[in-house]
Amino acid sequence: MLKFLFLPGALFLGVILLRVVIPYISTAGWKRLLDSSRYAKFHKDFPKADKLLEKAVEKYPGQPEVYLEYFLNHSDTKNIAQRFSILKNGYEKTKDTALAFFLGSTYLEHGDFESAEFYLSSPECRAYMQARRLTLLPQLYYEQGRHTEAENEFIDFYSNLFGIAKKDFENSLDRLSPQELLTLAMIKKESGSDYSEILELAPKSSFHSDMSWKDLLQSLKESFNALEPAVTGINGDPGEFNRRRKDYYSRRIQLIESYL
Repeated sequence: MLKFLFLPGALFLGVILLRVVIPYISTAGWKRLLDSSRYAKFHKDFPKADKLLEKAVEKYPGQPEVYLEYFLNHSDTKNIAQRFSILKNGYEKTKDTALAFFLGSTYLEHGDFESAEFYLSSPECRAYMQARRLTLLPQLYYEQGRHTEAENEFIDFYSNLFGIAKKDFENSLDRLSPQELLTLAMIKKESGSDYSEILELAPKSSFHSDMSWKDLLQSLKESFNALEPAVTGINGDPGEFNRRRKDYYSRRIQLIESYL
């Protein structure tokens, strides 16, 4: 009888061993550290989560993921200078495209357009953004006042993404999300072109799954209200970084409100 009572328990332990323990042991060490850090952070144990991230960076300096995890998930979110230095050091060691993208996007946020363009315009970063339907180059050119280049870059990106000729781009505008349409509308507005037809492609309000301008407006306002001032910028003074983040949301909010 004991033998039969023991059998289900043995089977249960065997399943646990096969499905949990062995996969965990066979998982790369750097990934186990990152998973443990996320677990600690989920349970609000931020000192432990940070120590695990720091250990991952120290122990696996050739693994790009550990630098990106540190940059995105270290609990000291206000001190971006330290996290950015870790990210930059990781790129210098690995030359990883994802790290290059985050370097470029962070430079863009801080107004260092020359450095942002260096990273974001590389063929590798262009391919990375194309694969994720995410381009920052139109925004970069827009910020520099290069509005014609911004619009051309936007059209090139989505024409390639949709697999269509550039001359047919306007016939595919209904495939753009409200966020994407908003970027194009802002570019057209600054260049003096008619942008009202762009805004008309998304509904003003909605009740179900389709995002409307009203939905996007609410989301932007929530993000704006949730902004917390950084203690430092990537080069010290956080003033420009904080100003630019507010300006990013303010301009978009104002454009949607003017349409609604």
